[in-house]
Amino acid sequence: MRVVIASLPIGTGHDIAARALAESFAARGAEVEFSHHLVVKVRMATRLYFFGIRFLPGVYGTLFRLGDRQRQLWQNHRRSWRQAGREVLGPVYDAYRPDVVVATHPFALSAWSAIKESHPNLKLVGVLTDLSVHQFWYEPTADGYAVWMPEQVQDLARWGYPTNKVWQTGIPIRSSFSFPSPLLEQLRHGPIVLLGGGLGMGPYVRILRSLAELPHPVLAICGHNEKLRWALDEHRWPERVHIVGYIEHMPSLLKQARLVVGKPGGVTAAEVCQSQVPWVLTHWIAGQEEANRDRLVMHDLAVRGDNNLKKVVTELIEEGSPARQQMIDSQRLWARPRAADQLAEQVFSL
Repeated sequence: MRVVIASLPIGTGHDIAARALAESFAARGAEVEFSHHLVVKVRMATRLYFFGIRFLPGVYGTLFRLGDRQRQLWQNHRRSWRQAGREVLGPVYDAYRPDVVVATHPFALSAWSAIKESHPNLKLVGVLTDLSVHQFWYEPTADGYAVWMPEQVQDLARWGYPTNKVWQTGIPIRSSFSFPSPLLEQLRHGPIVLLGGGLGMGPYVRILRSLAELPHPVLAICGHNEKLRWALDEHRWPERVHIVGYIEHMPSLLKQARLVVGKPGGVTAAEVCQSQVPWVLTHWIAGQEEANRDRLVMHDLAVRGDNNLKKVVTELIEEGSPARQQMIDSQRLWARPRAADQLAEQVFSL
């Protein structure tokens, strides 16, 4: 089987899921190719997206919700991306001749649907990396969708998509989260971990100041976001606060963390659930992460701490705390360590 995994580099979750899927498909003997060929068509949209969520979050959130409700906006969106697919993806199909296209971004899903129109034997699958389904994800010609939450099945059903084609596999994450490395020496005391997020947007200085007032070690992870690391390094912190960049052993780090603080990205949610560590949400991107926040809290997979961070952290960090144990139990229930493998198995059965 030849598989093209189509994504777009808008945020980090889409590509993380794509790499996890590539590993599972390759392990089953599939020929796997990545497709970022639509980047040329999304440059302006990407700039507008980052500008909106950074400087006009209220406006962006309103437009996000409007696009989720109005059918005409979906039709316009689908039409424009199908046209982009006709312009860009024909030679890609001819070069790879895939049996299946697995899209981890809605724009890629819509664009490849135009190729499916002229190659009806091509299978098309959408993989959700958030906890809700925006209308722009709806593609009536898709052969299947992979989601995490049962509410997402109903999200798709409201647009008329058959529920028997929606697979509740979970969000694909790295297989290393199922087999974390042994205890890291520097993490013996189980720090509070502040996750900076791939986009590095948010009130991180204020959050870290609040955490620094607590009598617990804190590890602020900035990933590849050097601007965020520099911004945090400009301040003076107690010795128990450590600021680092990219961490190679993130599965071990989360497994050994005492508590995680950050924003509700979809892939992060899957990783935290697999690690079974209490999670406090402090901020979120308007639109999709607001929906993630609400569903995480509803299923007791995380708790909001945007208004009373120190109080919430204090309640969750103590061993034996009922709230702590209840959240860990919920995460254990919702963890989907084989999401990528199960999705690959579903695709092979199409």
